[in-house]
Amino acid sequence: MARMNGTQPNLNRVGLRLVVLLATAVLALPAVAAAKPDPAQEHGGQGGPTVTVMTRNLFLGADLGPAIEAASIPEAIDGAGQIWNEFQSTNFPERAVPLAREIQRAKPDLVGLQEVALWRQQIPSDGGAPPLSPLPGATPATVVVQDFLAILLQELERAGAHYDVVVAQEEFAGELPADVDGSDATGTGPLAGFGADFDASLTMRDVILVRKGSKVKLGATTQGRYVTRFEPNVGGIVIPVDRGWVSVEARVGAFEFRFVNTHLEAFGDPTIREAQAKELIAGPLNTSKKVILVGDLNSGVERHNEPERPGDDLAFRALEAFGMTDNGAVQTCCYSNLFDPTQVFNHTVDHVLTKPGLETKDAFVTGDDVSERTLSGLWPSDHGGVVSTLQLRR
Repeated sequence: MARMNGTQPNLNRVGLRLVVLLATAVLALPAVAAAKPDPAQEHGGQGGPTVTVMTRNLFLGADLGPAIEAASIPEAIDGAGQIWNEFQSTNFPERAVPLAREIQRAKPDLVGLQEVALWRQQIPSDGGAPPLSPLPGATPATVVVQDFLAILLQELERAGAHYDVVVAQEEFAGELPADVDGSDATGTGPLAGFGADFDASLTMRDVILVRKGSKVKLGATTQGRYVTRFEPNVGGIVIPVDRGWVSVEARVGAFEFRFVNTHLEAFGDPTIREAQAKELIAGPLNTSKKVILVGDLNSGVERHNEPERPGDDLAFRALEAFGMTDNGAVQTCCYSNLFDPTQVFNHTVDHVLTKPGLETKDAFVTGDDVSERTLSGLWPSDHGGVVSTLQLRR
């Protein structure tokens, strides 16, 4: 037993000191009992973790109208030249820098990308490739000029945002001889008389990205193309414009959901994209799981005095009637000129839609501030991005 000044200590006083020391030690311990409750028990047992998603139309780089609306093959070759020149001028490698910065800042767990273009060419021209080529034996172009997916992934890495491709689907693919210099005297190949300088090829893709290190765990992926499609007649040749969707099964903790990305038809009669929306409803949206649908629907409802053409609401209405709820931000479309700093978005076609069981915690639009333009003055895209943070609920 310890001694103080050579005498035995008072046992009552020692006991009191032990009690005080024990109480002090207990108060200093981590507040285990006050730890944050299981998210599944919050909000009356309904609350759960959050997931941040983004939809982003990258803009393929040009208006396809000059070729799609051509009345003859010579006109289509001239139109292809206009498209190629516009694609070059809208400089995706430069636009990818602010696009990557948007994603880096928002840190979405999952990203749905549309118009992820792959541009190729073939020199000299051999007449294009089916179905646009009027010549038998024409071969597809193979020289890659710009791969938007590879370029964006590279810029994301440079920005410190690390993303993996979950699923990518090739959809519309077209190739035409292109007259880029406007002269019929300098053409190459069998259609040199129409000024074909080379063959220009475009392949469109829908893509899903996942952030490396995200709490979202992924499962099986699926993809499909719509049976209903826009089929313009270019100089007597019917061109099938394929559109489709991609999806992935996802889980955060005990909460499962399906993430779907799509791009509905932009051209032709609005009943085409309405039919595509109904195919979506009968396909990947037809599940008992929670669903997050992102994409460029080319459809919306009039709000905030938004200008809408007759029928533009049909696809959105079909999804709404099915039970999908809008969980995004509004007014994301569209800049008619990427070089014009006065451009503003005035209607909504890019959406984050969910089935019951998700609550929006935050939603905002990207690409709508002049500070987001490139060094040479280009907007990142003709669309804005939509970022939504959603709480999964029981």
